[in-house]
Amino acid sequence: MSTRVEESRSTVLTAANQLTMLRIVFVPVFIILLVYRHIGWALSIFVSAGVTDVLDGLIARRLRQKTLIGGVLDPLADKLLMIASILIFSMSRVGFHTAIPRWLMIVIICRDVFILLVAVIVTLMVGLRVLKPSPYGKASTVMQFLMILAVLIVNWQQVHIPQLQILFYATGLMTAFSGLHYLGRSLKEWPFQ
Repeated sequence: MSTRVEESRSTVLTAANQLTMLRIVFVPVFIILLVYRHIGWALSIFVSAGVTDVLDGLIARRLRQKTLIGGVLDPLADKLLMIASILIFSMSRVGFHTAIPRWLMIVIICRDVFILLVAVIVTLMVGLRVLKPSPYGKASTVMQFLMILAVLIVNWQQVHIPQLQILFYATGLMTAFSGLHYLGRSLKEWPFQ
């Protein structure tokens, strides 16, 4: 009995999953640092989260540590950090030097809610299916990461960079396009009857 428990524990607590859990722990720390205006420390946590995201993916693939729980926790950790960042930087009350436009916050959150709803509907209609991330979804995530990184750096250094608007529009377009692409793929790959 104890051998089974140890085996199941070892399949859950892989090195890759431990890094993912560390990223989830980073989220409240990151939020607290931002709210209390410790932007330099928040930036270091954000970069550390990005590094652990890359590392847990490499470890999971190279050491064959892909697990079902890791497949759920990894995107959850990413989304928690991204959504927390976007919400905080788009709140005017917080009063950052450079903020994320509200329209972009709405596009990003609506896309994520939309994808979640489609996944739930498809699961209810045809059962649980796994749809691999598309290159557009990955590009959208990378652009959101770079945008938040740029906003963190600009606020940390207290500089004004008008060209940041281009990154906002590009991120918004890629986010919207990836959501539409996800819908198209869902309709093609999952037969509705």
